[in-house]
Amino acid sequence: MKQVAHFFSFAFPILICFLFGITDSIQAENPTIGHITLIAGKYPIENEPVFATLPESGFSHQGVYLIEKRDTGPNTIAAQIENRGHAADRLWFIPLGKTTAGTTRVFEIKAGRTTLENRVSIKDTGKAYQFRVGNQPVLNYNYKHIPAPKPLDFLYGRSAHIHPIWTPGGKIVSDEFPPDHAHQSGQFLAYTKAVFEGRNPNFWEIKNKKGRVRFHKLISQQQGPVFAELKVAQEHVDLTGPEEKVALNETWTIRVWNQTEKQPAFWVYDLSSEAQCATNSTLHLPKYHYGGMAIRGGRGWTKETCRFLTSNGKTRKNGNHDRSRWCDISGKKVAEDTLSGFTILSHPDNFRHPEPVRIHPSMPYMVFTPCALGDWKIEPGKPNISRYRCLVHDGGASQRTEQNWQNYANPPQVILQLVTKN
Repeated sequence: MKQVAHFFSFAFPILICFLFGITDSIQAENPTIGHITLIAGKYPIENEPVFATLPESGFSHQGVYLIEKRDTGPNTIAAQIENRGHAADRLWFIPLGKTTAGTTRVFEIKAGRTTLENRVSIKDTGKAYQFRVGNQPVLNYNYKHIPAPKPLDFLYGRSAHIHPIWTPGGKIVSDEFPPDHAHQSGQFLAYTKAVFEGRNPNFWEIKNKKGRVRFHKLISQQQGPVFAELKVAQEHVDLTGPEEKVALNETWTIRVWNQTEKQPAFWVYDLSSEAQCATNSTLHLPKYHYGGMAIRGGRGWTKETCRFLTSNGKTRKNGNHDRSRWCDISGKKVAEDTLSGFTILSHPDNFRHPEPVRIHPSMPYMVFTPCALGDWKIEPGKPNISRYRCLVHDGGASQRTEQNWQNYANPPQVILQLVTKN
């Protein structure tokens, strides 16, 4: 009887695991198909996405996850494969904890899927695509035309912008149809001074009936344990001619990253724009003091309660048109005790990087604007690609922002080695 009891004390937990899900220890027995070596450079890596470039052959696009063996036991880490189509695929993951500068970590690549997946998802609300990390909303991309609330002019209605943008603590750090400048809705990209086929459209100040930016169509979306991604097509429409004419076709790619921390200091998402001529006509963009990738800060933020900080340490007082790697805008309502905010990191491949950042002298808005440095143009067959990483945070600007920019601009070295089959 003792032998029978001993058998069931051993077998029963395994049976339960079989019936109700595979445990992490059992997952760890899945075949190892490769190894990843992560090498931190001059800056630590902390809750940031990293990737390994996959070989063109010899790697199955099955589900994979990572195992890192530690003194305290193995850690299971979610991984996700990005199918890039025109280029080599990438395997993305977010290392747990902090990787100290100059150190190395090794991970096993396992075939299969981990049950430790706090997925990043995209929900269609009927008006917007809402990104969520677990059950928490991060941002809405508005694809439906949002009517302007009364008593604002109906011409302020728009689509093709991001709002609301939430912090991990649930605060909204963007605004939509602010009464003082109702065309500054959420996060958007538009140009003010332009010349197209001899006319002068204005895609920024949409009430003047000279132009606007609008959603065109959904291209693709992807959801997973490491990131969710949305690709949409937008149109920059010239309204100054006898009939409306699309001057630019623009593709936005929005990618929201998961977080390994239970209470993250900020959400992270990437936003890229690829703008190309819709016709054989060039879009000329004369020198102007604003126009480009913009963000309008939260409702109720005032000149007194809103602050700016650039990568060069400049503020609202002296930071306008500072050529900045990144810029933070943080604010609060008068009745609130703590700040919350939004940091935009500009990628070094962007046109005229480091781009000048327009910091408004009184309103809570900023825009990365290459137009401030002089005339430029977008020509047929030569798309303008601009990329940004956004940190949405509770509290003031993160002390890790420069580290975040360095790891975004200069991705850490990752070496992938597949297991050789005999």
